Amino acid sequence: AILVVTAILTNRGDFTSAALVIAALACFLTGIFFVTLSGSDPLDLRYLSLLPVQGSISMARICADLGAQGNAHLIPGGRDGRDHPMLLVPAAEYSGMPLLTEPFVAGQDMAGILVEPSCAPLLRLLRGQQHLAIPHDQAGLQNLIRELAVDVLEVAVRTRASVESGVITIDMEDYRLIDGCRAMVAESQKCCITNPCPVCSLFAAACAESTGKVVRVERCSPDMKKSDVTAIFTVLDE
Repeated sequence: AILVVTAILTNRGDFTSAALVIAALACFLTGIFFVTLSGSDPLDLRYLSLLPVQGSISMARICADLGAQGNAHLIPGGRDGRDHPMLLVPAAEYSGMPLLTEPFVAGQDMAGILVEPSCAPLLRLLRGQQHLAIPHDQAGLQNLIRELAVDVLEVAVRTRASVESGVITIDMEDYRLIDGCRAMVAESQKCCITNPCPVCSLFAAACAESTGKVVRVERCSPDMKKSDVTAIFTVLDE
C-alpha cells in the first residue's frame, strides 16, 4: 500500500513508478502466500484438550468409591518383574511392599489400585519410534522434560524443571491444553492428583524411570488467569 501511494503521489509516469507498482503487487501476492500457509492449528485445541478429561475424572471417582484416596504413585519399571512404569493409587501410605499383577492390591500393610498410567501408550510410542532414552542424572532429566514439553509434544511455549531436596517442580508456560486442566480442576482438584492426564503422568513416569525410585504426585494445577500449569512430584526414599 505504501509503494502504490508513493507512486500515485509522485506521479512521475516513468519506469520508477512502474517498478513501484510491480513491487507492491509482489508484496501483496507474497502476503497472501504467507497468510495461506500460516493458518490456525489443524485441530481445535479447545476440543482436543478435553479428550482425556472424562477418563481421568471417572478413574478418580472409581478409586474414591473403592477407598483408594491417596495420591498417585509412579512405580518405575524393573520392579516386580515389570519392564514399564505403573500407577498406584493407595488407600493409605505406600510402604514399598512388592506389588502383584492384579489391579486390586490388598495386603496387611497396604491396599490400593494398580494400573498402567494414562501416559502408557504415549511412552511406548516415544520409546519405539522416537527412541526415547531417559537419563539418570538430574541435569539430563531437566533437559528431557523441557524437550518433551516444548520440542516433542509442543504443549508449552516454555518449560522449567527444578529439583530440590527430592522435590521435582515443573512449570509450563502457555500450556496449550489448559482447557482440559481447568475442566478437571472444576470437577475436583483431587482428579489430577489421583489420575493425572497423559502429559503430567508422562513427566512423573520419566522422573520415576530416571531416579529408579517411586515418585508421588503432589500437585498438578493450572493457573486460572494465565495459561500456565505447575506440577510437583516427590521422589520417595524407600
